[in-house]
Amino acid sequence: AWRLTRNSGDAEDLVQECYVQAWQKIDSLRDQTRMRSWMFAILRNQFLKSVRKKKPITSPEFESVVDHRSDESATDEKIDVVQNAIEQLPEDQRLPILLVSMEGLSAEEASEILGIPRGTVLSRMHRGRQKLKEILNRDIDAN
Repeated sequence: AWRLTRNSGDAEDLVQECYVQAWQKIDSLRDQTRMRSWMFAILRNQFLKSVRKKKPITSPEFESVVDHRSDESATDEKIDVVQNAIEQLPEDQRLPILLVSMEGLSAEEASEILGIPRGTVLSRMHRGRQKLKEILNRDIDAN
């Protein structure tokens, strides 16, 4: 939820809405082995519903302060740079990357959640990764 909303408060609200929907529609879950995909689909649908309503979704500010005192802070900065780059992707590329690369779902599970064919998930991931490379290279060149 945080990766979709990029805000802790919005993520908590989204998870709460997801649980309410899941509770109300538990009878529609026919295969309990697919609960994870089912819950992700509800989460995604609730997120898209809030976007369609133009509910303001804020994103956290990433600090760009470089602290060379430790490897840990350098690693944190790299993570922030990648997260910022992911946020710049169009939603149709960002969601498959988040689901497969970050959440560890299969392309098949992501296709069920997103309601698109598996091949479309893979092509959007490919385009998204290419765009990420462009964004990261641009950011590196700028620094």
